[in-house]
Amino acid sequence: MTDVVKRSNQLGVKTNKQKYSPFLEEQKYVGFVWNRVKKTVRLPSKKLDKQITQIQDFLEIGAEFSYTDVEVMVGRLNHVSFILPQLRCYLCSLYRMLKNWVYKWKTRPLPKDVEEDLHFWLTSLKNFHPTRLIAAPEPTEVGWVGDASTGYGIGVLIGQRWAQFRLKSIEKLGKGIADDLDKEEERISRLETIAVRLGLLMLLKLGARKSKSFIVWTDNTTTETVINKRKSKDRFVNSEWKIIQRLLIEREIDLVAKRVSSAGNRADALSRGSRDGHKKHDQLRIEVPRDLEELIEHMH
Repeated sequence: MTDVVKRSNQLGVKTNKQKYSPFLEEQKYVGFVWNRVKKTVRLPSKKLDKQITQIQDFLEIGAEFSYTDVEVMVGRLNHVSFILPQLRCYLCSLYRMLKNWVYKWKTRPLPKDVEEDLHFWLTSLKNFHPTRLIAAPEPTEVGWVGDASTGYGIGVLIGQRWAQFRLKSIEKLGKGIADDLDKEEERISRLETIAVRLGLLMLLKLGARKSKSFIVWTDNTTTETVINKRKSKDRFVNSEWKIIQRLLIEREIDLVAKRVSSAGNRADALSRGSRDGHKKHDQLRIEVPRDLEELIEHMH
């Protein structure tokens, strides 16, 4: 900075030598502390402690809160989600609580789903590393594409590596879908979300590097929206995304959705039961998560 001031004075731009600060390793901007050397971003320590304390107050047994209390909490957590976008799916229950608050002058206890989500926020903030690597601005293309069909199941490709999963129970997949919704469309949306989770497990097995964003190609509009917004109104899909986000936070990676046409989706045939054009030695085997064992099975 001394050289900058010296040169600006030479050019006729007078600068007060007593009223400038040298370039710092860390600078605070929009409520976060950014480290230009380590390329990390974090919450200021005092703000982090205050946020943890506020959540703990909300989780006191028997406590009730005003509409304004919850609104302030949502605003603060929404701000934190700028550096922890994977936690946005844990805000849905809070927004739902505000939306359903009829008499805004009355205090209310926390609904069960809000309590569960705040517990996860609390755990995440307590265990989260003091600093977080700033993700690379350009997402990485690894040839990851997935597809799903209720007629057979799921197909996922990452480059030339592939996996195929068969749907075991369409009844369990459709459980809880409202009568006024298109049941087939909702089932596909749920199955496509499961495909993202399975694709992520494949990516991790292949050795995904930290601080990177990876492109996921999909031909499903709902899946594209959910990946980019990181939340869904559908409770099944949102619950699935909570699991996905835990993995993303643990591994410090992120996902970006891009659209592919149905005709151009390389995973389409796999999702319909065909393996034509895919070599056996390129098949990638992963363990199906225990909570999905009744829904799908890995085809070997």
